[in-house]
Amino acid sequence: MFWNPIGASLARRAIRYQVLFNVVVRNYSLMGNSNGEKWLLTLMDENPLVFDVGFYEGQSTAEILKIRPSATVIGFDPSNFGRQSYERSFVGDSRVRFVNAGFSDRKGKSTFYDYGNMCNSLGVRQETNPGTATAYEVQIDTIDDFVKANNIESINFLKIDAEGFDLNVLEGASEMLAWQAVDIFTFEFASGWTGSKRYLWEVEAFFKDKPYRLFRLFNGFLCPFVYDHSVDSCTLLSAMYVGVSENRLAKGDVPIKDYGL
Repeated sequence: MFWNPIGASLARRAIRYQVLFNVVVRNYSLMGNSNGEKWLLTLMDENPLVFDVGFYEGQSTAEILKIRPSATVIGFDPSNFGRQSYERSFVGDSRVRFVNAGFSDRKGKSTFYDYGNMCNSLGVRQETNPGTATAYEVQIDTIDDFVKANNIESINFLKIDAEGFDLNVLEGASEMLAWQAVDIFTFEFASGWTGSKRYLWEVEAFFKDKPYRLFRLFNGFLCPFVYDHSVDSCTLLSAMYVGVSENRLAKGDVPIKDYGL
């Protein structure tokens, strides 16, 4: 019955409602104004040290400073655009430091693909015309090595938007995570993960023996993350995921609701 004009119209409508349900109710959304990203920042300490990995335009840093004016933010971005954004908006602000480098699971040099937009990545993006990218060499560090070199003992909030290399960033913070030296982290699961060929099941496996609990982000609460293969589509079910250390959860002020969504 669907292989006629009326049936096809009904199918398109059903798909549209399914997409709306996933975005509005299940919060498979990257819309920072409504998906809970701003609310999550209220869980930071009063004077937090924040790592903004994937600085880009500095929007996250600006929002962090709006909510916690006494925060110290270190922004990391290997792109020329990220450096220019910092120079344009934050030079002279003693609360913000910028490092023109990326994070991954090992340090060294890597090729960076600059599309001139938010799809800039360490991997080739097939959903963005690969031929439009400007490729150049960038410096890559690990969080574990960076904190040792800078005598940093703990990070209150770690925001990761590495366009598909988010798990690599977390793998490069293995020692910090083992010590629960990161209170809260968040990462974006979106189309960039196709370029890095990583999956959510790898995130679950990586944290299986670590003192952290994983959650899906909602606006006003966190929902425990239970892996299922059906959610491992970074193109259909893009979402924000959150990790909270057991020590941080023990404070008892993180609202958790298990709706099985």
